[in-house]
Amino acid sequence: MDAARPRVRVHVVGIDDDHRMLLARRPRTRMWTLPWSYLKTGEDPTVRVREMVHETGALPAHPRILGVESTTQYGDHLLDLTFHTTAKRIWKATPDEASALWWSLDEISSLELTKEVRSALVHAWPQHWPHL
Repeated sequence: MDAARPRVRVHVVGIDDDHRMLLARRPRTRMWTLPWSYLKTGEDPTVRVREMVHETGALPAHPRILGVESTTQYGDHLLDLTFHTTAKRIWKATPDEASALWWSLDEISSLELTKEVRSALVHAWPQHWPHL
């Protein structure tokens, strides 16, 4: 039997110097989630994280791995790598320029969030999100 290789996705929990979190909107559900991208063959996942954060107008620090999860979605086997990085914003991307935007804690509380974001919020700011 020839099993298909899993597709690898890189997710980022990005927190900037103003304590804003980087979030992306899912087109199908319109919920806010962690930004992610498929990893290309031979690509370094930390380089992919840096590129994703840089596209939003920020300089990322050294990404570190938070977790690895094997899952299936729409019949595909996925390997999800989740990284955390801090970032210094150097310019403000508009919604038309970036696929992800930076949100403050107050702004986040009014958004419809995925379970991945809720988990990341508890990890990043446990004192603010004990109820999630």
